[in-house]
Amino acid sequence: MLLVKLSKVIRKSLFAFILPIPAFAFEIHIVDQNDKPVKNAVVAVPNGEISQVNSDPAVMDQIDRMFVPRVLAVEKGRDIVFPNSDNIRHHVYSFSEPKRFEIKLYKGVPRMPLTFEDEGLVVLGCNIHDSMIGYIFVSPWPDFTVTTDSGTVNFEGESTKVAVWHPWVKGLTQPMYVELNDAQSDGSYKVSLDLTPPKPVRKFKNKFRKYYDDER
Repeated sequence: MLLVKLSKVIRKSLFAFILPIPAFAFEIHIVDQNDKPVKNAVVAVPNGEISQVNSDPAVMDQIDRMFVPRVLAVEKGRDIVFPNSDNIRHHVYSFSEPKRFEIKLYKGVPRMPLTFEDEGLVVLGCNIHDSMIGYIFVSPWPDFTVTTDSGTVNFEGESTKVAVWHPWVKGLTQPMYVELNDAQSDGSYKVSLDLTPPKPVRKFKNKFRKYYDDER
């Protein structure tokens, strides 16, 4: 009887040993100056290095004359493809230092994706449609994400600070570091951003529109 009990204890101990230990996770809420959740904020844990790059290209689409998503975050070294899902032509370009490039007037999907080897912020534009602006954040760290409508993100592990960037924070060309000192009652952290939404781009009628806005 004693041997049987010992056997059960040993089995339970071994079972507990091989179970994965749950990683500590922390939650962050990104809000604006009015305490409203913020979409399209890049949040990263500024620790570690990229050990493996996703082999599947990320996608920065063009839908209804907008870049979709507005803000895309990828790890350094990843490929990105720029399909044009509109029935008109676009001319995508960037003058940003991490990745200067140009994809001239085209429809459909470009033949080859582009590789983003250098970290930093890449601002996208369209030579045909001035209202089209998009952003690519190329991360040197493995843990990063972009907020959705909820403004809430979760990370595994532990960190005393996060790096945060949003296109509507005036003059913010690099992520800012936020110390995680004061947790809320539920253990999560709140990060407030002072946002300045851009003014709507005034649209002008172009006499050459028929050359790039047709359905050819």
